[in-house]
Amino acid sequence: MLGLTFTDRQSNAYLAIAAHGAITTNRAQVKRWWRSTDSVWWKGPDDPNVCVLQAELTSGSMWDGPSSKAVGFFEFIKAKVTGTKPNLGENRKADVSFGGR
Repeated sequence: MLGLTFTDRQSNAYLAIAAHGAITTNRAQVKRWWRSTDSVWWKGPDDPNVCVLQAELTSGSMWDGPSSKAVGFFEFIKAKVTGTKPNLGENRKADVSFGGR
């Protein structure tokens, strides 16, 4: 099982993805996905440290966070004082199923 997380700090948005995953060192697959910019980290597609991560998405969640840290801080303080939950933005979740699972 894999957990992938992506953050857009400028818009304060977050994406979390769960997936079934596998790692392959199959040179044909490595060469298929190889880009010249990858040479910054590895010696080439035949480098034994290079592999391909295969991921099959199972679910994903997205959060639109507060517009600023100050708004988030205010929401936590307000929640503490009033005994309510802080309004920290919207959350959306999607479950994905594929024929084989």
